[in-house]
Amino acid sequence: MTAWTEGYVADIPYALGFYRETVPAHIAFAAACVGKHPGLSLRPKRVLELGFGMGLGFVINSAANPATHFEGVDFNPLHVAHARGLVDEAELANVSLREASFQDLAREAQEGQHDLDLIVLHGILTWVSAEAHEAIVEIARKRLKPGGLLYVSYNCMPGWASVLPLQRLMRENAKRVAGRSDQQTGSGLELVKALISEGASYFKANSGLEQRVEKMGTLDRNYLAHEYLNANWFIFHFADVAEMFGRAKLGFVGSATLVENMDGLAVPEGTRARIGAETDPIFKETLRDVASNKQFRRDLFGRGVSSTTPPEQNAILGGMRFALAVPRSKVTFKIPSPVGDLDGNAEMYGAVADLLAEKMASLAEIIALPVFQKSGAGAALQAVSLFVHSGQVLPVPASNSTDPEFNPEPGQRLNRVIAEKMLQGRVYNFLAAPNAGSGIQAAHSDLLMFAAVLAGHGASTDTISAHVIEAMRRIGINWVKDGKPVTDPTERQIVVRADAETFLSEKLPVWHRLGIV
Repeated sequence: MTAWTEGYVADIPYALGFYRETVPAHIAFAAACVGKHPGLSLRPKRVLELGFGMGLGFVINSAANPATHFEGVDFNPLHVAHARGLVDEAELANVSLREASFQDLAREAQEGQHDLDLIVLHGILTWVSAEAHEAIVEIARKRLKPGGLLYVSYNCMPGWASVLPLQRLMRENAKRVAGRSDQQTGSGLELVKALISEGASYFKANSGLEQRVEKMGTLDRNYLAHEYLNANWFIFHFADVAEMFGRAKLGFVGSATLVENMDGLAVPEGTRARIGAETDPIFKETLRDVASNKQFRRDLFGRGVSSTTPPEQNAILGGMRFALAVPRSKVTFKIPSPVGDLDGNAEMYGAVADLLAEKMASLAEIIALPVFQKSGAGAALQAVSLFVHSGQVLPVPASNSTDPEFNPEPGQRLNRVIAEKMLQGRVYNFLAAPNAGSGIQAAHSDLLMFAAVLAGHGASTDTISAHVIEAMRRIGINWVKDGKPVTDPTERQIVVRADAETFLSEKLPVWHRLGIV
């Protein structure tokens, strides 16, 4: 590796992904839920993402929020070229991309520049150098406006404590293996599995590691290389991250993982009284991390962000609107949490889902549902928050829901690009949802169906299935059902046709409502 990489894996691209916690509307909702003013995240004019990877999430955010300018910086030319290709093909006009280091950006930033409403760093902090950390702080200090928010996610203690020797083992093994980083990762996995079978005491003393290694074997090798092979690998205590951003005058706001702000749903019952009684917000988070053995944090920090009064909080939250991101028939009231799956009250959660299946609705409209007349606004907010946490409901940006001049076409152009890529054998499993200012996950089958609709073959299940089967033949893939490829032509015809019927009757109407198509 050359010096410009600073020990970061750069010979293979990072995995493609979209992370809803980086969406401005989600960030604004998360801040309001914990009694903090969302500030400039409500209607951001300029967003900076530091280290955007391959850029899919960055580009989806840009396309879904055309009134906001998105500035992206990454030091890997492969990442920048890929992101720029998507931006150019989708003809996005609200984007600026740059290949540069964080140190470059920090040196160029001016004192009091204060031109950013929101800064986003997803996963970057763990894998960059100490010098890059200082540059990030300088960028935030000089460029984030008062009232602006910063989102940062990172691997954390204590959940990663037992994994530190495993990472070092794979890193040291990689130094001694020729080939690309993904090949070095494969060699490391084989070594680890051999040591487990040979009875190495480290794995016996840390029983959860064997299960982790099994899961690693199912994950994308490019992702694993970036996760385990970087020379810089900082596993942070929350207090250290809070101190770091405190030097930029940023204070802790809350978690962008909504359920983690609810102690009654996120930490073991026996620890709740102690955590609830703690008044120091930094130490409270430390206690929460220990109580839940936290491995990954998604933190929000703010520059001059104030607490809201109850009436202010009610007014801000009440005006926020929400959209159902899945068909009503697929909505589940079983919500994942750090303490296990939560079972939402069927009457309450069903009423929310029914309303959002009809239209985008404000929290005030949800609170007004008869089912919440006895339980109150708190129960309505919790139901909506948990739906958002599970990805079934999306907060809608204020500008997208109220601006008569809002234009979903940039997001729709990007979606057409993604559909075309699918037909070329290059898969992006996410689409922009411009009416919600966000994105949604889309399976391979969804993208093939979507491509058929865009090509004018979505009039019936027969036309869409015929187009999909022909596209599969051209790109050399099989339909998958229940995890198994469907290779028999007759069975394939039946299965694809049934899936096409479901797509047209259930999924496509939701996509129309979200502005995907």
